[in-house]
Amino acid sequence: MRKILIITGRYLPGWRDGGPVRSIYNLTQWLGTEYDLRIMCLDRDHGDTEKYPGITCGRYEQVKNAKVWYTPAFTSDDIRKLSDDADVVYVCGPYGDYARMAMSLKKAGKIAAPLYIASMGSFSPEAFRIKELKKKLYILLMKMTHMFDSVVWSVTSAREAEELRAVVGRSAHCITASDLPRADIIPHSGVKEDGVLKLCFISRICRKKNLIAVPEIIKAAHVPGSINLDVYGVAEDEDYLLECTGALNALKDVLPGFSWEYKGEADSEKVPLIFAGYDAFLFPTLGENYGHVIAESLSAGCIPVISDTTPWLDLGEKGCGYVCPLGDTASFAEAVRDLFDMSSDEMSAAQDRCHEYIRAVNEKNAAGSGYRDIFG
Repeated sequence: MRKILIITGRYLPGWRDGGPVRSIYNLTQWLGTEYDLRIMCLDRDHGDTEKYPGITCGRYEQVKNAKVWYTPAFTSDDIRKLSDDADVVYVCGPYGDYARMAMSLKKAGKIAAPLYIASMGSFSPEAFRIKELKKKLYILLMKMTHMFDSVVWSVTSAREAEELRAVVGRSAHCITASDLPRADIIPHSGVKEDGVLKLCFISRICRKKNLIAVPEIIKAAHVPGSINLDVYGVAEDEDYLLECTGALNALKDVLPGFSWEYKGEADSEKVPLIFAGYDAFLFPTLGENYGHVIAESLSAGCIPVISDTTPWLDLGEKGCGYVCPLGDTASFAEAVRDLFDMSSDEMSAAQDRCHEYIRAVNEKNAAGSGYRDIFG
């Protein structure tokens, strides 16, 4: 059985990093019996000062379908040691210190196995504009020192490959491996009420996820009834959370039928069950290379209203969601009005279409996983 070393910032039992943790966990659930999957990660979750209880650092521990090596800090010596016993080294994201160490070791000939770097949506125009100068300087340094020369890039789509090559260089070698989905389908637990729309926003609270656009969308929808919004997510950017909170509170003053609540962090394992209690998921994100949270909303029959900066571009034609141009408040508002006007029977039919759609996507992605091309 081929040994695959996956190096990532955080993994289970952590969950605050959202999609990256979910990506790797789903991969282990689908492919953990085909490959000897080994994961190297930090020993604590995002923002925590204490390590996970009950773990031992510096050795592999079995966590579901993978062996996990927890560390208080990444070192070149540990990365080299674990890579020596791997047939493939797969690194999640290009910016972390572990990515720089792995590329440096590969360039120096100290990693013999093929080295793959997962793009993780890092090079989309919207994501790249966040801390753009810092990222440009980093990419320039990596190019000048030829760190990318021995790297093969893992991307989730042809679009992501093009975005990557526009930044890294046209000669970048890419292999497409679509993220694997969560396998379970969750029955929807809510019933659409006349004159009421229950919306949720579930994601990390940072500029990329674009929560600040939500109050403008709801204001523009101007529905003749009640909109209830619940916001879930790790506050990665406290200043941004305050900005969004101010805008949402101000909206209550001008829309008597609007109410909202910040529910705090949402455990990744519970996200589908949370989605199952809402009519729709309002998510005007600046960009997602996959968007696990979108897949999870579909799996729970919670209708996504998303921007056109994700791979989920066919939701409208499939009748199980709305895809709106990024920044087009009127388009998002029209989707919200449409959902508000739905009867319980119409909403129930749309929820069924969500389940049918995501079940077909899951089966297709699992059967044709590009990860087998990477892992060999």
